[in-house]
Amino acid sequence: MKCIGILVSVFYTVTISAQSFSGTFDYGKSSINYKIKLTKMDNKTGAFFSSVEMNAYEIPCQNTSFENDTLKFYVVSDYYTYAFAYIKQNENFNGRLKIYSNESEQLLNTFETNLLQENETKSKVIENQNVSFNSNGLKLNGTLWKPQNSFQKGLFFVTSSQGNDRSGTNAEASYFANLGYTVFNYDKRGTGKSDGNWQSATIEELCSDDINAIHFFAKIANLSLSEIGIKGNSQGGIKIPYILTKLPELKFGISISCPSGTLLESDLNNWKNMNIDRIGFENIELATRVQKAGYDYLANNISYKKLSSIKNKYLNQYWFKYVWIPEKDIQKDYKLNFSGLPYFKNISQPILVIQGLSDNVIPKNSYLVIKQSLTKSQSSKYEILTLEGTTHSMNYLDKEFPYFQTLSPKYLDSITEWLNKIENK
Repeated sequence: MKCIGILVSVFYTVTISAQSFSGTFDYGKSSINYKIKLTKMDNKTGAFFSSVEMNAYEIPCQNTSFENDTLKFYVVSDYYTYAFAYIKQNENFNGRLKIYSNESEQLLNTFETNLLQENETKSKVIENQNVSFNSNGLKLNGTLWKPQNSFQKGLFFVTSSQGNDRSGTNAEASYFANLGYTVFNYDKRGTGKSDGNWQSATIEELCSDDINAIHFFAKIANLSLSEIGIKGNSQGGIKIPYILTKLPELKFGISISCPSGTLLESDLNNWKNMNIDRIGFENIELATRVQKAGYDYLANNISYKKLSSIKNKYLNQYWFKYVWIPEKDIQKDYKLNFSGLPYFKNISQPILVIQGLSDNVIPKNSYLVIKQSLTKSQSSKYEILTLEGTTHSMNYLDKEFPYFQTLSPKYLDSITEWLNKIENK
């Protein structure tokens, strides 16, 4: 199950009058806080779901109705449907949450949960401003998050992999803005509302967009680079040390789920972990070598003649059906050959590196290899943190209670503690 936050493909800004409510539901020894924003336009009610713990920010709820003091709506994830129903009690709502299986439509669990109306001051602690800027001839779009109580420090979100736009970082952007940081995130080229093509771009070109965005952020937020830190996950994490070396004035970096080798090695490691049960231990290493040839051709490391020779040699193996072989005319992806490791030893700023120990994408020893490189750097304030039961996307695996996919409980708290140390709070 993917986190609810990725269900939204573009950032949704509500421009009409709205009321905000906060709620909590408890499960086992844990609880999840959430917010519901209700809007009304043309006598039609809209509901928007937010929860930092579930990495969700203002997700439009489905089938929203508000009639005769009864409020209903639901949110759908990959495997579950969350059906909310409330009865209005004065300014608040009393209700329950029912969780259904998408596959069987079976009711799995029910929770009592209430909504308490937030006062207007509390619900407007952050101002969002949608902006655009030019980078390498492209128009890119982003959001400036301005806290009500700013302490004049900035946090910039480096773009990540695939076709992900800024919506995937909106929940964290709101979290850090609530801490007092002025925050900026934007749609990578070719995603969301931004021009361009991320597939054909190199890492260096994508980093050039990030660097241009950082300068733009500094200008519109009236911050110097020395007051701005950068944060990135996965492919964004691998770009952190590169950008820190290009902009040594930056204050700090936070690199999450960063591989120690190339992106190709991480993709191959992920493929191996996904297919080991299908292929079996006795053949997985050979099958992985064949899959590597497919990725090597995609990265322009070998010829199609070489790839075809490897393909034909193992075509009749039972496990070959799980191997992906690219077409001859496929668009090459030079990003696969990029490694951030050489740049870690060249940084001078404080840096926090976090890796989940249940991450099946990057090699398990990545944090140790990165630490060795950092010992050779001029950074005197680096920290390596590992989180038990935590995936590549920083989600916590709770096998006893799978209905909610939440961020690791130590993830954001650990970042906050580290920031307090380097900010000398």
